[in-house]
Parts: sequence; C-alpha cells; structure tokens
Amino acid sequence: MRNRRIGAVAVVAALTGSTVLAAGATPALADSGKALPLKSVGDLVVDGAHQRIFVSDPDSGKIVETRYDGTVAATASGLPRVTGLALSRDGNVLYGALESGRAIVALSAATLTEPVRYDLGAGVYPLSLESAGGKLWFSYDNYGKDPYIGSEGNIGSLDLGGAKPVVALEQDTTGAYHLWSGAPELTSTQESTPGDSALLAAFDPHTSSGVVAVYNVAGGAFTRTGAQGITKGYTRDVAFTPDSAQVVAADSTAVTVARSTDLTPTGSYPVNGWAKSVAVASDGTVAIGGSEVRIFAPGKTVPIRRYTLPRTDPTTTGNDEVADRALAWEPGGNRLFAITDNYSAIHHLRVYTEPKKSPPSLKLSGPASAARGRPLTVTGSLTASIPLPAGTRVTVTRTDLENPSGKSLGTLTTAANGSFSVTDTPSAGGTVTYRASYAGDAKHSAVTATKSVSVSRTSPVLTINNNKKTFGYGRTVTFTAKLGATYKNRVVEIWADPSGGDQGRRLLKRAVASRSGTVSASLRLTRDTTVSAVFTGDPRTAPKTVKATVGTKVNVSLKVSKHYRTGKIGKTKYHYVHVKTKAKLTVKMTAGPKARKAYVGVQFFSKGKWRAWNDGYFPAAEAVHLDATGFKGYKLRVRAAYRKGSSGDSVNTTTWTPYQYIYITK
Repeated sequence: MRNRRIGAVAVVAALTGSTVLAAGATPALADSGKALPLKSVGDLVVDGAHQRIFVSDPDSGKIVETRYDGTVAATASGLPRVTGLALSRDGNVLYGALESGRAIVALSAATLTEPVRYDLGAGVYPLSLESAGGKLWFSYDNYGKDPYIGSEGNIGSLDLGGAKPVVALEQDTTGAYHLWSGAPELTSTQESTPGDSALLAAFDPHTSSGVVAVYNVAGGAFTRTGAQGITKGYTRDVAFTPDSAQVVAADSTAVTVARSTDLTPTGSYPVNGWAKSVAVASDGTVAIGGSEVRIFAPGKTVPIRRYTLPRTDPTTTGNDEVADRALAWEPGGNRLFAITDNYSAIHHLRVYTEPKKSPPSLKLSGPASAARGRPLTVTGSLTASIPLPAGTRVTVTRTDLENPSGKSLGTLTTAANGSFSVTDTPSAGGTVTYRASYAGDAKHSAVTATKSVSVSRTSPVLTINNNKKTFGYGRTVTFTAKLGATYKNRVVEIWADPSGGDQGRRLLKRAVASRSGTVSASLRLTRDTTVSAVFTGDPRTAPKTVKATVGTKVNVSLKVSKHYRTGKIGKTKYHYVHVKTKAKLTVKMTAGPKARKAYVGVQFFSKGKWRAWNDGYFPAAEAVHLDATGFKGYKLRVRAAYRKGSSGDSVNTTTWTPYQYIYITK
C-alpha cells in the first residue's frame, strides 16, 4: 500500500502554482518519538528528497505532513475517508484516495493545498493507491469502507499523461472476482527497473486466505503474473525486495518470503508476538513492526536489533504497537519511520536513526572498592548480534578527582571472544570511574560502558568546639573548627541549622584554614542549633563533617502582684497575700514560631517539705490568678517555664524562672 520513496515513475501533475518544499536541516541522529494529531492511519509515505512524511487519517478525513522529527508542517482536512497515498516522482504532488468521496485528489505536496479532484464514478470506492508504470493504480470495491459484506474488489488506474484524465476500471480480468473480498491493499516496487518496468502487488487483509497477487504494470500495461496464498492467515502487509525478485508478506504470526514470479515461498523471518507491518530498505534490510520492531539483514533469521515500544497509555498495561501497514524506510537511507498507536488511539511517529546497525553489548566488571596507590584490574567484554572480529579496538579512560575530564589509559584490542582487560593504579581516591568506548562501524552502533570503583582516602582530623553546651537567648557565640593534615584542600565550611522547619541550613563561613588549621565563625543564637564543620575532601583525603549541637534558652520571667507587702522569712523574700485575695502571676516569654504556652507550677510547704499543689499551661500573654482559699498560714512557691516540646514547639531548650515565694495571711 505504501510508497517507500518518491513515486517510481513520473505522473503529470494537473496542478498550477505547485511549489517544491525545500529540504529541511538534517535532524540530530537520535531515536525519537512525537505525538501526532491523528485518530487513525490509512497510509504512510516518506519523501526522502525533501525529508518529509505524509500520513493519511481516514477517521478524521485529513492528511498530516510532518518533517523527519515529527513536527507538523501542514494539514489538509475535508478529505472524506482519505486512505491510500502516492507521491509523484518529483515530489511536487501528493495523491490521496478518497474512499467515501469515490475520487482521487491531487494536492501540492509542499503545502497540502490547491486540491484537484478526479472522480472515479458511481459505486467506485478507492482504498489503496500506488504510482507505477506511468499511471496511478488504485484498488476499489463497490461498498465503501466495509469489505466484510462480500462486495467484490478490483484494481483500476488513473492516467494523467494525456490531454484528459483517463479512468480505467476492472483491470484485473483474470478471474479477479472472488479473489478479493473487498478492495485489496496495494504495494509497488520501490524503484522502476530499466525499461520503465514495474511490479504491483495486491493482498487482502480482510480474509484468512493469505492470497498475494503480483502484476506487471511496466509501461502502463497490467498483467497478473501470479496469485497464491503464501501467508498463514490474514495478510497484514507486503513489500518487494529491492531487486523486485521477491515479496515479503506479513501475517499476524509470521513473515514469509516468496518469489515474485510465481509466489513460491523461499524463506521466512521469525516474529516475536505479532506482525502488523513490514518494510524493506534499498539494501534489502527487512523491518517488521507489531508488538515490537525487529530488524533483519537479508535472509538472516537472527535480528540485527530489536526495539521495544514504550507504554504511553496509562489506562492499560500494554505497550504501544506499530499500526497496520505503518512502517517505512527513509528512501535510499538508513532511518526507519513507524507510526505507533495505543489503546486510546494516541499515535506517535517513531524515528529510528541507526536500525541497520547491531547494538553491541559492552560490559565492564571489577572490584567494588580498592586501596589508593595499589593496582586494580577491570575486565570487559564486547559482543554483538553481528559478530565483531578479534582485535576490535576499545578505548579506555579513567575519571577521578584529579582528572575530572578523564585520563586516557590507551586503546585495547579484544580477544576472539570479545574480552579485554586493563590494569591501573589510581593515584586519587573517591569514586574512580573507568569508561570503555567502542566507536562503532558501518554495521555496529557506538557503545560505552562504565565501572565505578570506590578508592580509599585518608580520613582527616576535624573538630569543632561548644558541642552540648547551652547558651542564653541572643548570645553571640564563636564556633571554631580545626582541621588536621590534608593532601591539597584546606577549605572548611561552617554551617548553622537552627531547630524548626521554618529556618533552613545556612552557610556561616567558607575559608582556608589558618596555619594552625582553624576557621571560626560567630552566630547569634535564638534557637537550639546544630553547627557543622564541613571539609569536602580532596583527591587523597576523604570528606568529613563534625557537628556541635548547642542549646539556646528563651527569655522567660515571672512577676507576682496583688500582694500587700513583701518581707523576709528567714533569708527568703516572700510576697504577703490575704487569703481572700487572688495573687496575680504575670509571665513573659520569648515568642516562638507558633503561639507558646507557659508552664506554671505551684508548691506548698508542709511537714518540712515542699509539696506539689497545682500546675498547668497558660498562654504566655495572659495573667494567671492564684486562688489560695484554705491555705491561710501556708508558704507557697511558684515558678514558670518554657518546656521544650510541651509549650508549643521544640526549637529551644527548657528554661525555668527562679521561684517566687508567697505567704498566705488572714
């Protein structure tokens, strides 16, 4: 059904003002995938001269033109069930079969504009379209898009070479009826052979007969040379080999090769899962698309490479698949294009840039760790589906802290089994990475592998003062780090991380250690804080971090009022309060990240001991009144506190006020 390249023979374009789309810049050679604005795929045509791709969408009635990278360049809409596509030899005109429109339309290939319509007649519903032998060939039936009713199919032609377009129907008169249950799919030879000869193949994807027919259409003639059931079921796609001597036919579970003269099977290619599309490159390389994409050298049964399709539909567990008859090679080139779809009918253009090259497997192994300054050995193996000869060159580099851009360890050659090894003595510690690279050749992709080894480094002496000390709120404290001997780096960083999630870790100082190895930084403390001294290491000295955790108190005070006098009992100052008067306790406390509550605890003196009477948590901004009814003649004492974790947060160290003493009188 698809043209693999620009049309094999010249077809006169009945267009005016047609322009040629200039070839775009060659895209970067990397496999890619881009979503396309499609609901279905009818046909796929690749124009190598201008690096553009055309896809028909029967369900939407449109044709989408993209560049090689999948960028949409133009869209033509309002084309009722446009299916088959064909491109003129000069690439200026794109033809489309309008199944529901019973016509063929010609468009400017550059812009998909300036449509010219060629009616085919009542009851002629074209499906597939090919350009060969100087004419446009189309398959058709008399029932439209539903071939399952049993409507007969045939092949017709549209000749645009004369003064007027000429439509010829029922070209296959050699028992064609009952050969096709509906309009068959068509495919043609990729290029004309000397003498303007050309072959056309037809197949029926709607029945399990597996029939493929071949026609000679050289010079515009039409002769069936053979028809034979060569596949095992529903034929999904057919392609000619470059010399036109064979056809490659895919059904759901097998790909069969047969002579194009008499359709006698001569070989096959294995299928993993199922096949929905097949394409043959100009050098004979075979691509099979379905549940995956497999690439075969001509006549070989072991794939050169396999591509697993991604899963782009989150509503299902299955991966994407190549759509029916939606695989095409870059004409005369190496790139392979596939249209894939998923369960939700989302379509992507997949571009494979080196499908003809075997992807080698390069593996490295070696110790997980090693001592600095001692030799270690890294071994490797290089294998490929297309075997590589002994003596294949592999370059090896080492990347470490002293050689961040890599140091060459030379070029190695592989043994007959693909193995190689390198022995090296790393002078730097830390993560040492060995990288082996094979540059590739005409039949093999480039490949690189790495192996990382943890190489030992000396642990330095690093200390910091003030660990586990507690300081008053707002106190400015100096933290001093001291670094012992190192190889090169003498920079120390001092970081502060205040308690609580609302303040982040921050750098206080980064400096080269003094002659005595010290770096100091001062910090005003408002919260419990972890202060870290950080040495980031050097090629021979390991990184190290030490921490000092310091507590920071809050400012908290307690004031007693509503007393009628003060006086000492013994050496202790008491607030004298009438039993019927409620002493007022006022607490002030440093604010925290959230509203804080102050802890207030009251004790009374009895039988020579202070005993707990009452306590509780109260908003720090509110006064607390002490009701001492029943305690006439008793001594009381009261204190307030911020209690870490209980007063509303945990960012400071628990802090108590001194006791305030109260004497209850009549």
